[in-house]
Amino acid sequence: MKKSQYLALALSLSLSACVNRVDTVASKYELKSQIPINASNIVIAYDFNPYSKSLQADSLFSQALVQDLEKWGRKRLHPVAPSGVAQIKVRQASISKVPNVKYPEALEGCLDVMLSIIDNNGVGHAYAEAKIKQHVSAPPNMTDKEMATLKKVLITKLVDGLDAEMESVLVAKANPSYVGRNIQPR
Repeated sequence: MKKSQYLALALSLSLSACVNRVDTVASKYELKSQIPINASNIVIAYDFNPYSKSLQADSLFSQALVQDLEKWGRKRLHPVAPSGVAQIKVRQASISKVPNVKYPEALEGCLDVMLSIIDNNGVGHAYAEAKIKQHVSAPPNMTDKEMATLKKVLITKLVDGLDAEMESVLVAKANPSYVGRNIQPR
């Protein structure tokens, strides 16, 4: 092989190595069975509009995280009661860049959610809270595509963390009379 062929081969190998610097992660909650919840309907509420174009909303909410959280609520929770509402209140769903010791920066995700069981009169009977925080390190000189993939990985980790925490509270007892009632009374 000529020197130019070695150089071309080395360049292509180094570029192909850059493509796989960030691996995707599949969500675990999508493979699990639904959690029965003692309500007839599930609604998702926010402390403020996550789809707003304001700088405040951009810094406090990640729209992709909110959409994945809504998907979690639809796929994982199963209403089984004739009345009442299970309200998933999102207080925070943010992704931000933070400094890191190993790499120049990292992404930090925060998710603060409260699930409430509310009767038809608007009275809350039980609730469960989850505050999840995750970090992922960003390799140096990331492309926009790699950054988007890294955000998806972080979102998957956050929603899977929420799922694990909520599942531990909601599925504490197998007795059907406790379905959705094993969360904290108000």
